[in-house]
Amino acid sequence: MKRAAVLLLIVLGATGGIALAQDPMTQLRSCLQKDHAERLACLNKMTRTIAPQNRPTPEDDWIVSQTTSPIDYSPIATATTSSRTGTGESAMQLSIRCRGGRTELALAGPGISRGGGDDAISYRVNDNPAVQVSAAVPAFGPGVAFTGDVVRLLQSLPGSGDLIVLLSPRGGAARDGTFSLAGLDAARAKIAAACKWPRAIATPNR
Repeated sequence: MKRAAVLLLIVLGATGGIALAQDPMTQLRSCLQKDHAERLACLNKMTRTIAPQNRPTPEDDWIVSQTTSPIDYSPIATATTSSRTGTGESAMQLSIRCRGGRTELALAGPGISRGGGDDAISYRVNDNPAVQVSAAVPAFGPGVAFTGDVVRLLQSLPGSGDLIVLLSPRGGAARDGTFSLAGLDAARAKIAAACKWPRAIATPNR
């Protein structure tokens, strides 16, 4: 069985926090044991049972820090947002990182070890089918990093709505958190400039 599973769901509109089932970790592990097609269908079914939650609409939930490398003076930039809700004791952080011309998207926070391996990340944009990718050890910084074309993924994200995360570590209780995408456009533009992204190659999901 996988050591940990991170279920990352991106939803729009007035979607809010997660109403966890009585035993969400068992449900998630059951989904992950299925073959690819059945696993995604199972994850989609889980996400549709999430109860909506009223929330304020923040103007900007992203904090951007920018500096230069003391070695080669190349740009270093990080855009971070913290989870607004969740069952864990402490907030989780979602970060877009640029260093040495490389862009990473990572999830970090108390209880999230720096690793990857058998970890899995599944994400869903609006009503599109869930997508699953492998997690990896970040090239820099804490947490777990997304694999695949991260720049393309970030360019496709909308500048509003919520990002809902469900984390099920091995042998531990499931945790969830809700991230706002408000302010992403400005934060993303700064990371894109620092890491010299190509022009947008995907239309943001609405």
